[in-house]
Amino acid sequence: MSVLRPDFPDHSSPFSREQERQRKEAAILSAAARRFDAEGVHATRLEDIAGDLGLTKTGVSYYFASKEDLAGEVYRAAARALAEAVEIARTADGAAAQLRKLFEVFADHMRAVSEGRRHNLAAMNDLDALGDELHASIAAELSRCVSDVNDMIASWVRESGAPLGRPEPATFLVFELLDWMGSWPRRKRDWNIDTAADTLLDILAGGLTASGDWQPAPLQPGTPDVGVPQVFDREARNRMKREAFLKAGTRFFNKKGFGGVALSEVAASLGVTRGAFYYHIPDKEQLLEQCLERSFTTVEQALDRAEGGGRSGLGVIEHAIRDLIYQQASGVTPLLRPSLAAALPEARQRRHAARLRNIARRFGDALEHAVEAGEARPVDIQAAERILTHAVFLNGGYTIAAANSFTDWRISEDPLTATIDYVYILMRGLGAGQ
Repeated sequence: MSVLRPDFPDHSSPFSREQERQRKEAAILSAAARRFDAEGVHATRLEDIAGDLGLTKTGVSYYFASKEDLAGEVYRAAARALAEAVEIARTADGAAAQLRKLFEVFADHMRAVSEGRRHNLAAMNDLDALGDELHASIAAELSRCVSDVNDMIASWVRESGAPLGRPEPATFLVFELLDWMGSWPRRKRDWNIDTAADTLLDILAGGLTASGDWQPAPLQPGTPDVGVPQVFDREARNRMKREAFLKAGTRFFNKKGFGGVALSEVAASLGVTRGAFYYHIPDKEQLLEQCLERSFTTVEQALDRAEGGGRSGLGVIEHAIRDLIYQQASGVTPLLRPSLAAALPEARQRRHAARLRNIARRFGDALEHAVEAGEARPVDIQAAERILTHAVFLNGGYTIAAANSFTDWRISEDPLTATIDYVYILMRGLGAGQ
């Protein structure tokens, strides 16, 4: 008598209790990752996650006894996915091939998430909410990944002869792009994941420049308009205070996420009372929104400077990105991660998303002109403009911050040179020098 072996397309059986449990756990992990990304661990309740799934709190706590247990598993899973991609990438022959493989594997991860074959992977932007031991364990795994990728970059520099001063700025770019890729499944209605992946891999392989001969142009970065302190001008003093509040708020939000920040600690970092802080900014939501507006204004001003200098299309792209990276790397002007807008009400999210799309279109217009002039290789403009837009947010690379890596070097040590090393792969590609 033969044994009936049903063949299900997804290799699972509806009669397997273990597989049913795995599916339910994956659904809970996905819902939790979305909540933690939008609101942070502190501000999320198990009831919120349960409500997203049409369950009661008991239905979630049956699988995860506490929010802390659930958060730990969410961030462990994201760290494992990155470690898996890095491990697979290291099997490729040659550093350039390893870096390309890293992005290929991570793109496959995002396709699997988008198609429901893998649960959502959380952004590594709220590890401070975990217990010390678990935090340290996940940070150590992330640090190994960052170190491995930095070694790949260093090997690529040696193998290709690329004139990078240091590998670390290029490693910042790699993780900025990987972290941005992590948002693809949530944005799949906005663009095609396959097109985005193909375009990114194409730019990484061959760069944007058509001739392959790119020399960095002189940089005239934007600087804050400080001027002489107006000690008798109350309005001027209030503007200076507000700017200090927004810079501090941006740094705290980038490090801890929206839910993990308390206005009292932002105020304390500046040596002011909560009352003095609330006089200028009444609540945390207002602080986040003003930080977003300030960051987008900074990007728009950098594009204005780049476009106003009589530069070519590719020159506009290079100058705007290097200008913004310089301002962030030097500590002059931190920029807020755009993904933090998810903590705002939906109507305001849409307003900020529209502003970010306009910024992307300006990069796209510059690239389109560069292609028409023959100075840039033909690529998918819509996908490329998003890549360039997200490359300007240095603190978007939250994995490096979570890993607490590069303790012996900071990008602020030589910010002008770092801007060249940061954009080199975008301009020349991994095939440079070979």
